[in-house]
Amino acid sequence: MSPLNHNDLPTRPAPAKSGAILDNKESKLTQLEKSELALADKYSSPDVYISGEADTCWHPWTANLELKPLRFETRTGTFVVVLRSLEDTWLGKHRHRGTVTAVTLNGEWNYKEYDWIAKPGDYVVENPGTIHTLHMNKGAEVLFTVSGSLEFFHDDDSLKNTMDVFSYAHMYYEHCKAQGLKPNDGLWY
Repeated sequence: MSPLNHNDLPTRPAPAKSGAILDNKESKLTQLEKSELALADKYSSPDVYISGEADTCWHPWTANLELKPLRFETRTGTFVVVLRSLEDTWLGKHRHRGTVTAVTLNGEWNYKEYDWIAKPGDYVVENPGTIHTLHMNKGAEVLFTVSGSLEFFHDDDSLKNTMDVFSYAHMYYEHCKAQGLKPNDGLWY
């Protein structure tokens, strides 16, 4: 894990979506589209930009796996993380209680129970109730969007623990505290 050269992970102000576009002469939007965008801007959550290098950091998770948080959403229980393997690693059997999507960024990964191996650019959807055992090759990086909780099991199939958006956020905040970093509260939506 590379050390950060600063003590704070910045929180960027939320950008105004329609404010800049309404007066933008370069915009190709019609007046109707601009007015619809202004309404969406007024009543929706703001668009967000998170720099993977400056606004968040890698932190240890379990075994040889590290996480880089990108989003924590409390309304839906959704969180977005990049999972990275430092060595060829198995993550114990776990069950998804919500939908999970994955995009392979680097390397290869798979589940013991399935007959495919995901490679860079591959997209995977995992439905609620899915149970499997994750394997990641050394250097694999996968972007996961997780809704709901994950249940992890001991080898005897008894429940080891359950993790959700707050469990993953807690690990990030504890890592930042231990490293003397101010966590980026801009990861919350």
